[in-house]
Amino acid sequence: MDKGFVKDTSRVAGLTLVSRLAGYLRDFVTAVLLGAGSVADAFFIAFKIPNMFRAIFAEGAFNSAFVPMFSHLLEGKGESAARKFAANIFAFLFYILLATTVLALVFMPFMLDVFAPGFRAEPEKFALAVSLSRITFPFLMLVALASFFGAILNSLGRFKPYAAAPIILNLTIIAAALTLSGMFPNAAWALSIGVSLSGVFQLAMLWYFARRRGFGGVSLKPEGNKDSAGFFARLGPGVVSAGVYHLNVMIGSIFATATDGATSYIYYADRLNQLPVGVIGVAAATVMLPSLSKDVRGGRGESAFDRLNDSLVLSSLLVLPAAIALFMLAEPVIRLVFEYGAFTASDTFEVARVLKILVLSLPALVYIKMFANLFYARGDTKTPMRLSIFALVLNVSMIVLFERLLGWIGIVVALSINNWAMLSMLAVSAIRRGYTGLERAAGRFARIGIASAVMGAVLWGIAPCANGLVDLGLVGAASGLAYASALWAMALLPRLKVFS
Repeated sequence: MDKGFVKDTSRVAGLTLVSRLAGYLRDFVTAVLLGAGSVADAFFIAFKIPNMFRAIFAEGAFNSAFVPMFSHLLEGKGESAARKFAANIFAFLFYILLATTVLALVFMPFMLDVFAPGFRAEPEKFALAVSLSRITFPFLMLVALASFFGAILNSLGRFKPYAAAPIILNLTIIAAALTLSGMFPNAAWALSIGVSLSGVFQLAMLWYFARRRGFGGVSLKPEGNKDSAGFFARLGPGVVSAGVYHLNVMIGSIFATATDGATSYIYYADRLNQLPVGVIGVAAATVMLPSLSKDVRGGRGESAFDRLNDSLVLSSLLVLPAAIALFMLAEPVIRLVFEYGAFTASDTFEVARVLKILVLSLPALVYIKMFANLFYARGDTKTPMRLSIFALVLNVSMIVLFERLLGWIGIVVALSINNWAMLSMLAVSAIRRGYTGLERAAGRFARIGIASAVMGAVLWGIAPCANGLVDLGLVGAASGLAYASALWAMALLPRLKVFS
């Protein structure tokens, strides 16, 4: 396994972990101040709308289109050509985001009719959601421009600033909640102000680091040319393919708005589920994409497949035990993290139900990011787009079916099944296009699965003892030791040299 890849992934994962921990502190503050009722539902929708667009456009679609092209230009034509391309894309991006923000602010009630139709039945809740969404939506423009500079830094092999940026988001929201809440009728207003303020700080930081690398120059005069046309040709399909998970979650939230509290339950559970996705999947995919793009451009197909295999194996080492631990320890973890103030024991039970279903497809979420990168590195955003459209239609169909059978919890069941369906389609498409790596890594995957099963058996026996912070720590340490011992017994750790 490439030591540089492991090193960079570890750094990004470490910073992402700090960010996610800060995010849980943010969620803890939010849970204490808002609980899981109507005000919380209004804030989470106000936060989800710009955050969903950020994840789809700024980080997902933009990265999948921009990073491969920027990397190709950097390697093939040098920094001057890459710098000119980046400045031109910034100009287009600025005006698109500005127009989007203005339109969203004007038509926010209509957006809420789409994203939270169930709120109309409660006029006060709907009005609050509209007001909060108008405060949070400028975050999209700010963080998307920040992501532009972050993508440049990632392409240059400078991963740490972009990985650290979300820490600013969480700390700013916490600070706003603690200092501004007394000025408003409820803390949701202060939290919403903190969201947009964090975008300002993230943009300033990433622009500073890009400028230090010679890529801080921008343009406000967009120029149509072959490179910009190629970028937007990739961007369109990337919007669909990169955003399928977030769209599916949002669709689930739309259906959930008909049940009071369900939006909050899904939000809190998804936050915990996204911890390993961010620390493992996003970290590995972020480090992987620039190198994979260079391998593809250089005609090094086998090297690209080996890089994908390394990403899959390294991710499996972490995501399989994480999924098992979250499933077995869902209630004590949620109780420890959230059950304070307005967040009740009943809320803990409901959030745990959602989390146990979500983590069943946690490995699929991580692997999707790996396989999608194989297509993006080749400049192919259309194949993931077509598969994503099918997955989206499948998800809506399953939501309608399972909600009738199981109630609102059926929404989460549908989402979990859909994640595995999307992964299966991506993997089959990759194999049809020449990917031949899975059989070479099959032995390592099998041993990781066995070690994870050993850990699961240990957890099954001792999980009932996890009734507090100390007990939870001891249970986690015991199960982690069992997992590491099983890996060592099968000679997997030395062979991967992960800890050397």
